[in-house]
Amino acid sequence: MAATYTLDVVTPERILLSETVTQTIAPGAEGQLGILANHSPLMSDLIAGEVRADLADGRTTVHIIISGGFLEIAPDGGRTTILADSAERSDEIDVTRAEADLAAARQMLADAGGDIDKEAQARQAAAFAETRLRASRGGGPS
Repeated sequence: MAATYTLDVVTPERILLSETVTQTIAPGAEGQLGILANHSPLMSDLIAGEVRADLADGRTTVHIIISGGFLEIAPDGGRTTILADSAERSDEIDVTRAEADLAAARQMLADAGGDIDKEAQARQAAAFAETRLRASRGGGPS
């Protein structure tokens, strides 16, 4: 049996996942992060994308779409925590809402008028909405 660790995925509103897993793939700011049991301690920024976690049962993979946040691997390697700004399990995605969020983000980008902070916020919102739509249609991250 593969070595395991605890993965917690948390937003300000709720705990999306707190399970024993064998592997996690997360969208790091510098590229995809692969985490196995006993990984070295780490803190990393996360971008909008898909978190994939293989549960310890060996049969189940959980897909969670995050808007960004932080990942921390505890010094003992026994717990990994993802603190996400917002997140949804792929089986909970409301496609109509995601489409509306994408349209709103595109409008926000058009209305940013050169404001770098507003443009960055709009791009992040658009990336999150696009990732949610892709996941709801069964597609992987891009």
